[in-house]
Amino acid sequence: MKKINTWLLAGLLTAGFSGASFASTDDDAHSDGHVMEGHEGHKMSAVGMPAEKGAEANKTITVHMMDTMKFNFSNLDIEEGDIVKFVVMNKGQIPHEFGIGSVEEQVAHRKMMQAMPGMKHEDGSTVSVEPGKTKELVWQFMGESTAQFACNVPGHFEAGMHAEVELH
Repeated sequence: MKKINTWLLAGLLTAGFSGASFASTDDDAHSDGHVMEGHEGHKMSAVGMPAEKGAEANKTITVHMMDTMKFNFSNLDIEEGDIVKFVVMNKGQIPHEFGIGSVEEQVAHRKMMQAMPGMKHEDGSTVSVEPGKTKELVWQFMGESTAQFACNVPGHFEAGMHAEVELH
């Protein structure tokens, strides 16, 4: 009976986290149900949104993710309205994640990741990158003036794998 309850709980958690706010579609919708045609992710953030398909980035920032639980950025000079292409490279030996959001959004994402360890999250605001691999994320910054970058793999944020930038 205990084994059945464990599987039932796991199934309910999975179903709960796979709802509209985490579903990926070609016509990505954000949490109030409106459709954002042509956007790479599925929801807006308080600090921006995935850039429209085919949008030209006006800045490129290289991000090295290290097993020392640090991000190394080529620069972090970002202004509101910038479309930034992040070239995210995992220079370590363990999987890492690079996510963009407000502090509150990162806290919510971290709680989800703690409930579902090992989950790979790709949603337009986040990329999961295996050791030695590189991924790109193109983001348009707008909204709140403070954006947070975080690795929300359980324990990584707490070990220091995060950074904040003030948009100017």
